[in-house]
Amino acid sequence: MPNKMDSKIDVIQRLLTSRGHQLTFVENGCRLSLNVGDQVNCSIDFYVLLSAPDQVRAKLSVDQAEPISDPVWMSEVQEVLEEALRGAATVEAFSEFGVRGKSQISYAHVIMAATPETIIKRLQAAEKAFEEIQNVDSRQFRKGLDQLNLPRSSSVRVALMRIFRDSIDAQDLLVSADREADNILNADQWRVIKEIRAQNKLPATHRIIDMLWEAVSQKFIDRARHELDS
Repeated sequence: MPNKMDSKIDVIQRLLTSRGHQLTFVENGCRLSLNVGDQVNCSIDFYVLLSAPDQVRAKLSVDQAEPISDPVWMSEVQEVLEEALRGAATVEAFSEFGVRGKSQISYAHVIMAATPETIIKRLQAAEKAFEEIQNVDSRQFRKGLDQLNLPRSSSVRVALMRIFRDSIDAQDLLVSADREADNILNADQWRVIKEIRAQNKLPATHRIIDMLWEAVSQKFIDRARHELDS
């Protein structure tokens, strides 16, 4: 592993590794090897551009000399990348393949969802939250929400239950919080989260409430910025 890695590549390698993918390190980035379609072996290098270090690229390589035209397995590649990087980065459509030596090469832009520092901080919080809720069952979590006087019909309560129930790992926890934050549409709901966050003293619900609070707060900030820019 290189001594110093660009923070954007660090985020990508963390997420890929957390999803069980095996990586190797290459100059200025990392490499993911995949077996897709009809036994098609390919590799994807993620790296920052030396001429524009704020930009990330994905280079897809297939070891064959014959031209590749409209491969049906490309959708599988995109699905793997979408699943592995969701919540942190999006890989745009790959370009048409070109020949380089004995390989077919295609490139795509990688769009980071936020600054690497923000993503890493949130991922670390999600890892800690997931670790802490491992010994908490649904009944205990519901009881914790009852003690906060959240009605069963409350949209905030429903969001918290979904985050708790649907998360199978730390990355899912992070993505689920972001998804539920999209459904918090007004200031009243935001105030409810703020109030229960201040009242809550139970470890069982503390981390999940914090994650929803952070996600909702960021959504409100993003919406305000968008309104100012439009």
